[in-house]
Amino acid sequence: MIAYLVVSSFLISLLSLFFLVAVIAKGNLYFKGRNLAFCFFSFSIFVWSLGHMMWLVSSERSDAFFWVHVLVAGSIMVPYAYFHFAVNLTGRFYLQRHVIAGYAIGAILLCFNISDFVVVDLEPRGGFEFWPVPGSMFFPYIGGYIFMVIFGSGLLFSEYRRAEIDKKNQLRYITFGTVIGFLGGTTNFFLWLDIPIAPFGHAAVIFYILGLGYSMLKFRALDFSEMSFRVFGLIVIAIIFSGITSFGLVALMHSIYDDFYPDHVLFWWVLFSLLSIFLLALGPYVNDLFNQFLHDRFLAKRFAFRADLRDLSEQVDLEGDLEEQFNYVVGRISEVLSIADVALYTRSIHDFDFVCRGSNGSRKWCPRLSPERIDFLLDAFERHAKSFHVEEAILASQDFKMAYFSQGIERRILWPEDIVVPVRGRFECYGFLVLGKGKHQTVLGEVDYLLVENICSQLGLSIKMREIEQGSNQVEKLVTLGTMAAGLSHELRNPLVSIKTLASLLKKKPESLRLDPSFSETVQRDVKRVISVVEGVSAFAHNTDGSFRAVQVQDVLAEALSIVEPNLQTERIEVAVHHSQELPQLVGDSEQLVQVFRNLLENSINAISEWSERNEPGQITIVTDLKTGRDSENGHDWLIVECKDDGPGIPKDLQKFIFEPFVTSRDTGTGVRTRGTGLGLAIVTKIIERHRGNITVSSILGRGTEFTVSLPVVK
Repeated sequence: MIAYLVVSSFLISLLSLFFLVAVIAKGNLYFKGRNLAFCFFSFSIFVWSLGHMMWLVSSERSDAFFWVHVLVAGSIMVPYAYFHFAVNLTGRFYLQRHVIAGYAIGAILLCFNISDFVVVDLEPRGGFEFWPVPGSMFFPYIGGYIFMVIFGSGLLFSEYRRAEIDKKNQLRYITFGTVIGFLGGTTNFFLWLDIPIAPFGHAAVIFYILGLGYSMLKFRALDFSEMSFRVFGLIVIAIIFSGITSFGLVALMHSIYDDFYPDHVLFWWVLFSLLSIFLLALGPYVNDLFNQFLHDRFLAKRFAFRADLRDLSEQVDLEGDLEEQFNYVVGRISEVLSIADVALYTRSIHDFDFVCRGSNGSRKWCPRLSPERIDFLLDAFERHAKSFHVEEAILASQDFKMAYFSQGIERRILWPEDIVVPVRGRFECYGFLVLGKGKHQTVLGEVDYLLVENICSQLGLSIKMREIEQGSNQVEKLVTLGTMAAGLSHELRNPLVSIKTLASLLKKKPESLRLDPSFSETVQRDVKRVISVVEGVSAFAHNTDGSFRAVQVQDVLAEALSIVEPNLQTERIEVAVHHSQELPQLVGDSEQLVQVFRNLLENSINAISEWSERNEPGQITIVTDLKTGRDSENGHDWLIVECKDDGPGIPKDLQKFIFEPFVTSRDTGTGVRTRGTGLGLAIVTKIIERHRGNITVSSILGRGTEFTVSLPVVK
């Protein structure tokens, strides 16, 4: 039992000293209360475990009595330093008075410990030669111990239940480790109370060290990953050097002096270890050499790739081509961080899906993701605006875990080892970057996450700039068209009316002017064409927003169908309308919305009627649906209206320009029947944008065309 306790005490003192030196070396104790409290706590553990070890190996009663007072002094301050650490870790700063009061009580107990009030005497007990006998102040001491440990653990557990992802993971292992450690340390008190139970749980205190260390390394409770090499190296060198020196010293002194004291190798080993660590830490020459070695051997590459990440952030051009930037950023991040699988998704401008803009590696990335499929991921971005580890999110959030595993392995887009970084432009999320597992098991630190987040923020701002740019260009187009429309209306309307009148007279009495009747038809056709263009331009440049009120989309569609009903009958076209569910009302201008769907229906009618290869009656299908979309600014649901025909379709190279003014797939004036001006869909687009919606087109030559109108629903 004694050997077990000596070894465990040695390990506890060594590990607590390691973390104490690691945090002190960071040099920001006075600016972060959590670090200062942690140092008090670690130092108390170190004093207690060191005193415990030296008491166990003492062969003289006086030595044992001295080290008992040392271990009691450390154990007196442990619960109060632990409470101080818990208050700072949880942010409960309103309890600072309790912290001060706790330290005051601890100071009073330390004063009593100098005398015989806490430990009266030593006696053989439970197999130990010098077991302490409690004095009159022992019970206040143990009462304060139990109360402060329960109070501090309660704070940690309460904060864990309401914390977000990162902090929840930090607190999980710290809380678990400290509770197990204190329960194990409590077994030391049974023999004090003359209860025949050996301190079998003493080694459980190591769980506190392991829990805290895992939290620091895995979840960045403290950013000390770079200096951990230095501290660990110092301790290893000190222990090896001190062990060799201690064995040599004891052997040498015994050969010279038979009464050499103290003659315990362990005593000199501990003493020389502490002195070696002190000299190595403070010796500037040795310290500089060691730092240079660590930098060249371990840290140079890490600092180099951080410089590359900073350079990459500066290389993101707010005015450059987005597609080129997306592919370049994905490639460089994969190269710099040595990550094989990297993918970048951004929100599509024309719909609600997230599109893969660039990817690396062998993983098969889904080219397009609907909001419903990644709803749990978007919710995580709303709660936590920073990057996160998928495995951490699964552990921290039950909702995230259920949504993640409900997808099934074959449809899963993220893996547990992935890191997800949001692409944000100010307060709006435009997409996300997925970082897979590193090729060399590289552990990214907090600084690395911040650098990648900065790159993604630059991409988000670049996307935001494109949106502003597109809006500005559209305004310029509208101003130009408005000026052109006003000039055309003023200069051409009156002369064209006169020409139309003359043409009408020629058609009624052509023989009186001895002109060919076809002349009148040609003039009227061309005049009608010019008037149509002028009226179309005027409608496109019209700036009024109309009167917005509650509108039922079924009524709008019914009115639009009634207007085009004669054309449908003439051209032998059937219309099928499907409402998938009960639809809510929209807020908009009823007349303008009727114009939108009338125009779409007329386009479909004209496309079907002008298709020479059509043998059967034409078909137009209208489908309405309510889709839960996601808009980061207003969070609306969306009402979807799909208008599909079985006409000839639109050429692929024309589809991306189809909504721009004066772009049309129809005849523009040489035919005898209907002609297109190229302004109908431009007017439709403008009206839909006034209603904060959007319109998209999907068409295959020979198989028809489908227009999809999406309008926000105000709840």
